[in-house]
Amino acid sequence: MDFTFPRNETFERIAVALEGMGASAVPKFSEETGRYDNASIAAWLARMRDGKNYGVSIPKGSSTACTKTGANAGIANPKPGVIGRAAIDPYVNQGAFFFVEVNGGVDADGMPYVTAIDGDGRFSRLDDTWVLTPVLYSLETETDDAVNLTVSDTRQPGMKRQPAALLPNGAQRPYMLYAKYALSVDADGKPRSVSGAPVKTRSVSHDGGISLMKTASTGDSLKVAADDWYVKTMFLLKYATKDSQSVFVGCTGYDITATPTLAESNTTRVVIAKDKADQILIGSAMMFGTHTGTSTDRGYDYNCDIFDGARVTKKVAVDASNVAVYFDVAKPFSTATTYQLATAPWNTGSCDMVEGDGSPTSCTDGKQPFVVQGIELGLGMLEVLGNVLIQYTGTGAVVYVNPDTKNEKAGSSPDSALSAGAFPGQAAEGWNYALYCKTVNGLMIQQGTGASTSVGICDGNYKVADTTVGWREWLSLGSLWDGAIGGLWYVYGNNGTGNARWNFGSRRSANGRSRGEAA
Repeated sequence: MDFTFPRNETFERIAVALEGMGASAVPKFSEETGRYDNASIAAWLARMRDGKNYGVSIPKGSSTACTKTGANAGIANPKPGVIGRAAIDPYVNQGAFFFVEVNGGVDADGMPYVTAIDGDGRFSRLDDTWVLTPVLYSLETETDDAVNLTVSDTRQPGMKRQPAALLPNGAQRPYMLYAKYALSVDADGKPRSVSGAPVKTRSVSHDGGISLMKTASTGDSLKVAADDWYVKTMFLLKYATKDSQSVFVGCTGYDITATPTLAESNTTRVVIAKDKADQILIGSAMMFGTHTGTSTDRGYDYNCDIFDGARVTKKVAVDASNVAVYFDVAKPFSTATTYQLATAPWNTGSCDMVEGDGSPTSCTDGKQPFVVQGIELGLGMLEVLGNVLIQYTGTGAVVYVNPDTKNEKAGSSPDSALSAGAFPGQAAEGWNYALYCKTVNGLMIQQGTGASTSVGICDGNYKVADTTVGWREWLSLGSLWDGAIGGLWYVYGNNGTGNARWNFGSRRSANGRSRGEAA
């Protein structure tokens, strides 16, 4: 059938990218398979290449400022948007930065597929939603002072394919897919990447993700190093800073608990003190429990047994001292003044109304998620990487990356895993702050020590003592209360491979099955 892009506000960007292309240059949809032909998508992307080398020089010292190089030099940093004020982004439709939202997934052999493209009349963010990009090529070189990263949509001399570009059989992917949304599950427990759902937490861990995603028999896995690499690379190129929280703080300062000031029955609201309600954002999510125990920890069932991850729909003043907070819930509930209300990770799709990179109302208030290159992040939970583990050897810590998640196992990395080098930090247990980053075996990892939340990478990585023996999972981004230590390079390395908590989540990955670092 013909592939046409309607001229509407949400799809204007893609229509512009297709100006002047003939019918043979656009993706072809098969009614028989319900999928787009992968070769036609690859050809479509090839027609939109600009062949330019976009670079950024990342200083190894304490300075957070990076320098744009090559075709990237002179391009202004984007100005992130909020709902009602679109981002100003000079990178839109530029070769290596091109992306489009699609529905689709991944087959058991790791081959991605597309069933709908935003604007074709089939696409819906209520179906599994991904950000589709061209396969990128990169070159990293080092000097004594900097790591120099160059990325292109066209392979240039010396460049390697991006992480996970090669399938296990050695063939190059026709394109890359990245989960737009954090992990949620449907009524049957099936993993999803959809808008408008509470995130899946409480049972998500490295080990739990293997069974949840049926990793050994499908192409699905939890988020992998290649997904992490794409976001970090795009951020560095576009914003030219090592300090990700200087642009997007994420939901890392939204730790609020409250008790009802009024007992009610058959209601969808909780009345709390005004000073607490004033801190709560409409659109964010909360949990509510009978609080029959003594702990305020959100991990206890009694602190979320009424609802968990319900979205705040409005706030209405009851009197001068009290405000009713209303929730989107399936059925009414009762409240008592002994119950506990607490903030929770945001629902997926909270940034859907943001046009371009940005957050719902503020990128820097510490309460809100953000979107970069169409990918929604920083919802107030840690994201587990499904193919990265830290091994504490008794004399230090080494990070391992498993190229093919079909081989992933619980408790430790498989023999096929590749070393990404040392997990940086002091010998004693505690928070550490790296100076810069570089890519090792597909993982963009922190390097050096001695920085802080205001210099170097600025994000914290937590390491247990070098004398420890055992494996730990890789927890990224930051939780509701992590504050200045959170960010794109944050890692918490203290939890066992099977540990799960209310603030541990992840996302689907279509890139778990790979041959390894591509030549």
